[in-house]
Amino acid sequence: MDAIASAIGYAWLLQQTNADKYIAGRVGQVNAQTAFALDYFKVDSPLLVTDVWTRVSDLVESMPSLNRGQTLLEACQSIARTRRPAPLLDENRRPIGLITGAGLFATMADALSSTSVLALAKEFDRTAESAVDTSSIILEDEEYIRDVISQVLRSDHDEFVVVDEEGHYIGLCRKSYLLSPPRRKVVLVDHNELAQAVPGLEEAEVVQVLDHHRLSSMPTAVPIRFHVEPVGSCSTLVAEQSIELKIKFPEGIAGLLLCGILSDTLIFRSPTATERDRSAAMKLAVMAKLATAKDKEEQVMQSIADFGQQLLAAGAGLGMRPVEEIINTDIKFYESNGAKVGIAQVEVANLSELTPRLPALREALEELTKTQKLTLALLMVTDVVLGNSRLVAAGQPRVAATLPYARLDDDTLDAPGIMSRKKQLLPTVLAVLSESI
Repeated sequence: MDAIASAIGYAWLLQQTNADKYIAGRVGQVNAQTAFALDYFKVDSPLLVTDVWTRVSDLVESMPSLNRGQTLLEACQSIARTRRPAPLLDENRRPIGLITGAGLFATMADALSSTSVLALAKEFDRTAESAVDTSSIILEDEEYIRDVISQVLRSDHDEFVVVDEEGHYIGLCRKSYLLSPPRRKVVLVDHNELAQAVPGLEEAEVVQVLDHHRLSSMPTAVPIRFHVEPVGSCSTLVAEQSIELKIKFPEGIAGLLLCGILSDTLIFRSPTATERDRSAAMKLAVMAKLATAKDKEEQVMQSIADFGQQLLAAGAGLGMRPVEEIINTDIKFYESNGAKVGIAQVEVANLSELTPRLPALREALEELTKTQKLTLALLMVTDVVLGNSRLVAAGQPRVAATLPYARLDDDTLDAPGIMSRKKQLLPTVLAVLSESI
């Protein structure tokens, strides 16, 4: 919830204060709680970004084309206007090949050297197919540049036709662009670890980080703005910047940022919650029209608490959700002392929900340790009403056994008072890994 809200809010804020275009993105499906918030405040879900590797589509240029049956004169006119090759298309807008300036001269060499104007006119009237080069490779717009670069390097051509997934022509791409492609620019919010970031980040350019988690090593080519502070929510940092700039968020975005704060701080019950989170939440509640500027502080906080209960209830519970969804919706990976650990968290209204799902959850966690090569996989099941958690562990038994939590009869670990993965559970787990591995 906090990650989605931060992305939407910060992209909007940057758009107001910078000339560049910023687009909010997400790297996975939204969970039930976030879906509730997006629907409640009538805001669209961010664009799904599966990776940030550079694609051919990033470099394609829309250029005029010729159709089968057009003449060499029309081909000459097209090339003269654009100073670029002219793609020749069939009746379905699928490429037949490229007509280049060199190809035209080669085709018309005899007529051009002739003194007969009639011969030249007759040559111009021939169909463009007579000069088409069909040997140029055709690229698909969604292909990764890293996957086509070797083929491009072996080609003698300087221009390539680009098609969509249905094979229809969409433009041309220069070889020089493919050899030195631009890097996608990325702003990271609510995380700063490569293991948690979108795939392909190593080929992108991280230009800014806004976060409230622990620091991780993430090399950058040049200095960047790196803003990390110990507050309960990244949405708080977004809200504070708008307040400092005296920029008021639209009602829906303000509501989402409030949801980010309430979700990450569990309505300020989490030990990560700070006075800054409460202050930002009160201002956002007024922007979102959940309260008015004339309301007393107690009234505003009560309105926030009432809405917060709805928000947490929307995302709480195991129900009949698939175990893969329970584990993967909110999971983060960490590394320490050469060991890798995955910690997932899910919220419930009552820990009794856990018992009937335990066998399936354990099996899924064991599978996760194999696919992700984890030393330890943990599912943190948090009771948002009582403020307690239970841990389901998988992986190396020796490591799990050293966790300082009481083992219950169902082989889960009892973690009373533990609500924050970041501030309470993670430091303990990393300490255990540093001593056990």
